[in-house]
Amino acid sequence: MENDTPTFEFPEMPDEAVIAVDRFLEAFYTQFQNRYFAQMHRYYYPEYLDFPGTRRYDDQLPLPLDDPPF
Repeated sequence: MENDTPTFEFPEMPDEAVIAVDRFLEAFYTQFQNRYFAQMHRYYYPEYLDFPGTRRYDDQLPLPLDDPPF
């Protein structure tokens, strides 16, 4: 296993490739957070589940991201 590339050692890439990867990761992260917001909220803030009427996030549906905002 001595020939394995370290986890955070990235090879040189053309500028266009760097921008493409950056845009992909940003879009992926945004869509991931939009889709799993309720689960992340429940995990990080479980104390809110103890109050009546606070389970409103269980019914949240993700918004269609391809729909224009206006």
